Amino acid sequence: MVTISVTGTATHRHRAERGTVRLGLAREGTDREQVLRDSVALHDRVTAEATVHRRQGAATWWSADDVTVGPVPGAWQEDGTRASTGLVRSRSTVAVRFSDVAVLARWVAGIAALEGVAVEGVEWSLSHDRRPEVDRAARVAAVADAVVRAVDYADALGLGTPTLRSLWEPGLRPGAGGAGAAGGPDLFARAAAPSSADDGSLAFALVPADVEVHAEVSADFVAEG
Repeated sequence: MVTISVTGTATHRHRAERGTVRLGLAREGTDREQVLRDSVALHDRVTAEATVHRRQGAATWWSADDVTVGPVPGAWQEDGTRASTGLVRSRSTVAVRFSDVAVLARWVAGIAALEGVAVEGVEWSLSHDRRPEVDRAARVAAVADAVVRAVDYADALGLGTPTLRSLWEPGLRPGAGGAGAAGGPDLFARAAAPSSADDGSLAFALVPADVEVHAEVSADFVAEG
């Protein structure tokens, strides 16, 4: 009896269904109270627009889960401390997940024209409802690939039909180092700032990258000689 150890893999590509825009909102100045007022006003405007897109169905979700306010440090001094610049900076983040790519493209162009807004990128993904289905399909394909590999090796060695003895996901095989996951990371696409102010029709020609879904298994088969 011969043990045949193989790795089975599968990578499926799917058209992106969601695009999550990540924004950094920052204001800076010497008047702390004014900086805070400007920051809140900017934050409120962006989140109000996100709410409208959510209600109209172009966006499925948005969040605003981080804010920092504090002095802007200067250069390091000889005593190891940072000199004060007298400036105060406020920064918050907003993320909006769109299901309509055309609306996303127009909104990014318009919102990026606002002073203090930085478009930090667009993350392309599948919908939450579809993701379990495509993950399962990739796992099934990875197992099928492992079976084909085992049969190929058994045939090349003149052995009988191999029988599965054990199967592991990445990182679970005893004695194997590292860890992995059955689902691969979604691809990212970056959006640049527009070169002119929003005129109501300005939009990026975004073509979402396909989302890669990856699965991998490690398996042991036995075959009779």
